[in-house]
Amino acid sequence: MSKIKVITTVSQKAIAVREKVRTNEIPQAFGHMFGELMPVLQGEVRCAGPPFAYYHSWSDEGTDMEVGFPIVGEGITKGRIHPFELPAVKAAEAMHIGPYDKLMDTYNEILEWMNANGKKPANYMWEEYLNSPEEVPADKLMTRLIWPIE
Repeated sequence: MSKIKVITTVSQKAIAVREKVRTNEIPQAFGHMFGELMPVLQGEVRCAGPPFAYYHSWSDEGTDMEVGFPIVGEGITKGRIHPFELPAVKAAEAMHIGPYDKLMDTYNEILEWMNANGKKPANYMWEEYLNSPEEVPADKLMTRLIWPIE
């Protein structure tokens, strides 16, 4: 069971790439979407935090998502890359430790917690990736989940 708490986020400027993706294609989409962003991060903008995935919507069939990086200063538009802003919101936060294919378990815990505490979940959420599979084994991956409360 994850520790869930209510937080208030601050808005954060970012750059991102947006795409509608089938649920079973999300891992491959991450690869090419982050791949589009990396050259820009190596010279045109300065990264200000961990990479994120922002889900505008979610269903069993797929998601409308953005992947990106928080930045210092203003964003740029280049190809599919565009300025984005993570919103300032009241949200439920949980830290998921473990493989990405178990993230849904932690989301379900957040949803159960919201229901038990009279909170209404927003129809969007985001994840911040605090380390990567290139750095640590899958059971040590740390993902911060942020699910806004209406």
